[in-house]
Amino acid sequence: MNITQLIFLRPRETPQSYKDEGHSLEIGLIPLQNGDTRRWDDEVWQVAHVETYSPSIATNNCFQVAMLTPDGTITQPNPLRVGDQRLMYLCISSEDFALAWPEPAECLPEIGSEAPPFEGWQVDRMQEFESDRTEALYDRVLVCWCIPISAESDATAA
Repeated sequence: MNITQLIFLRPRETPQSYKDEGHSLEIGLIPLQNGDTRRWDDEVWQVAHVETYSPSIATNNCFQVAMLTPDGTITQPNPLRVGDQRLMYLCISSEDFALAWPEPAECLPEIGSEAPPFEGWQVDRMQEFESDRTEALYDRVLVCWCIPISAESDATAA
């Protein structure tokens, strides 16, 4: 399974400068490639750059970051930084997903604890993905698969 963070970028007036229009998530069987198109915010966007991250433990899952622009071109492949952090985590439940850039890094989710962006959900399992390139957007990405906190575990915690 391919888990892909989609980043929608619009060129600004100055060369090599982009405005972050938004983020989305795509889970599928076929990895995205440059030139692929996606519809977002009532517009058609083209994949301009794709980064692939390797799992730290053997798995069939892979993680990608795809940067999309209206015309499918990008003058600088890594125009986006979220603070000084090069760590991102993604929580996925059966109802929603959330991206987070923890500051400080000690605020990372843990297996069995409540998923920080989702009240009533806990982290069931976690997968780590790493970049082998220094110019990648992230050094590390954690994907947290979340399940509802059961009423039994709520009662025992009280």
